[in-house]
Amino acid sequence: MKLGLGTWRFFLAFLVVISHLWSGMLDGPAAYAVWGFFILSGFLMTHVLTHKYGDSRGGLADYAYNRFLRIYPAYVVAVLAGVACLLILPKFGVTLSSLNPQFNWPHSIREWAANLLLLAVPAPGLFVPVSGALAVEVCVYVLMPLLAFSRAAAWISLILSVLLNLKYGLTIETFGERYSSFLTCFMVFSCGCLLSQYREKLNIFRAPLISVIVWLLHCLVWLKYDQWPWTYGLYASIILSGWVVLSLSSQKTGKLDSVLGDLSYPLYLFHTTVAVCLIPLGIKMRSFEFFAISFVLTIIVSWGVVMLIDKPLAGLKKKKNVGVT
Repeated sequence: MKLGLGTWRFFLAFLVVISHLWSGMLDGPAAYAVWGFFILSGFLMTHVLTHKYGDSRGGLADYAYNRFLRIYPAYVVAVLAGVACLLILPKFGVTLSSLNPQFNWPHSIREWAANLLLLAVPAPGLFVPVSGALAVEVCVYVLMPLLAFSRAAAWISLILSVLLNLKYGLTIETFGERYSSFLTCFMVFSCGCLLSQYREKLNIFRAPLISVIVWLLHCLVWLKYDQWPWTYGLYASIILSGWVVLSLSSQKTGKLDSVLGDLSYPLYLFHTTVAVCLIPLGIKMRSFEFFAISFVLTIIVSWGVVMLIDKPLAGLKKKKNVGVT
C-alpha cells in the first residue's frame, strides 16, 4: 500500500494522541502534527473550492453545508461524552483536569459559546479538550473561499500573519499564543492554500518517501536542542509538512488509506474522553499502558462514530460539481 493523505492524517492524529497520553513521548511532534493538519486543510479546501464547488453562491453554500456535516455531528457527540464524563467521573474521585487542564466546565458566556459554536477564543473550560485547534480551523473555513480564489489575498494573509508571529517573538514564553491563536495560525492555512495554488509548478519537488523520512527526523532534533520545537522548529515543520502534503497528494491509494483517513477525526476528538474513563481502573495515568489501552479503545469508538454518524450523513452531502465562474 502506498502512503496517502488519509494515512498521513491518521498518523498526525496518532502523534497528538500519544503525546497527550504518554509522558515518555518526544516533545514537539504533537505541535508539528496540529500545524500539519492546518497545512493539509488549507491545501485540500483550496483544491475542492476551486475544482468542485466554485465561487458561485450555490457552490459556496454547498461548501458550507458539507463542512458542517463533516465537523459538527461528531463534535456534538464528543461534547455530550465530555459532559457525561464531567458529571459522572468526579463521583469516583477523578479530576478530569489532571489529564488535560482544559477538561472543565465552562465558567462564562464566552466559554459556553466557544464550546457550543466552536469559536476560536481562549476557553480554559472545554467539554472536548482538543477542540481549540478545531475551532481555529472552523473559523478559517469562513475565510478560505477568499484565499482559494485569490492568490493576492492568500499572500497578504500569509505576510500579515508572519509579521504577527515575529511581533510575538519566537521564544518559549510566547509559544502558547503563537501556536493556538487564530491570527498566528492563519499563516499555516495560507501556506497550505498557496501550496495548492502553485501545485503544478511545485510538483518537481515531490518525494513521498523522502519527505516523510525527513519530517520524522526533524522530530528528533528535540533530543539535541530541547527548545527547538517551541521556537524555530514549529516553523520548520510548516515547510516539511507542506512537502509531505505535496508529495502524497498525487499518490494512488487503496481502501485502507481511506479508512485510516476517516478514523483520524474521531480519533482526535475522543482520545481524551476515552482516556479519562480509565483512571478509575487504577491504571497509572500517562504510562505507556495507559496510552496503549486508551488508543485501542479510541479506535473502536472512532470506528463506531464513522459507521453510525459519518457514513450515514455522507449520503446527505451535496455532490454536484458546480464549476468555477
